[in-house]
Amino acid sequence: MKPLLSVIIPFYGCADKALLHRCICSIREQDLHLPYEVLQVDDDGKGLGGARNKGLALAQGDYVLFVDADDYLFPHTLSFCLDLLQRYHPDVLSFEMSKVKGVQDAPRGCSNTAYQCYSSGAEYLLNHNFMGTAWRHLFNREWLLKHQLKFAEGVYHEDEAFVAKAYALAQVTLICQRVVYAYSWAPQSILNASGELKRQKRMADFESMLNDLQQFITQTPLTPLQRSGLQRRLHFLTIDCFVQLLRNHASRQTISSCFSRFTQQGLLPLPRLNYSAKYRLARIVLNSFSTIV
Repeated sequence: MKPLLSVIIPFYGCADKALLHRCICSIREQDLHLPYEVLQVDDDGKGLGGARNKGLALAQGDYVLFVDADDYLFPHTLSFCLDLLQRYHPDVLSFEMSKVKGVQDAPRGCSNTAYQCYSSGAEYLLNHNFMGTAWRHLFNREWLLKHQLKFAEGVYHEDEAFVAKAYALAQVTLICQRVVYAYSWAPQSILNASGELKRQKRMADFESMLNDLQQFITQTPLTPLQRSGLQRRLHFLTIDCFVQLLRNHASRQTISSCFSRFTQQGLLPLPRLNYSAKYRLARIVLNSFSTIV
């Protein structure tokens, strides 16, 4: 029988097998009464994005869920989401996550069954901020293949552009408040990796992701709603880029160079739009700095 769900777990030979075992057990202990498959995939030297693309090519399920091997799912949380998939047949379903250290019990509110259905992902994209992580979503596999959505390979931040494009192109989109995903935070994780070369690569990859998303907006036939939603996301990611530069203690010269490139590429100055208080403040600060650096 064809599986309803394919769970794709990137895993490399040098990774911790105990964490992989914990991850797989958390899936098996979901008490799912519908057929599903678990795919453990190597990246073939192409990074996390390469592993996810490989898993997507091998998957047979109606929907795919990406789970990192060092994370896990909270007990008895996923079946509610799968019931929603069968009821609404969305292109994208988003659920909540909670940061954990080691193995922890499900947080309070984990069993929340509130959700909202949008007629399009672009509608949600235009009005909300969110984490651009692939593992917070269930994706319709055939729909991903139809739109040829793939992850960038060999880079950090590979899921930011992927998720933004997915929301823009999605029709029925479900936003669920149920806490499903346990994100295992550790100092040695990719996002917290130390070292100047790694920091430089992360920032370069972030900028490359912005350029990819900007190119998608300008070269893809989009509705006005889709284009506006993606532009909002691009504006907030531009702000996030400078936040990361500050967090990584970038030099004044590095920040000044980034301002110059972003101005040439049309990412700056930020337009005067009433997205949120955070955006209005960041817009004033960034646009002011861009005139003096």
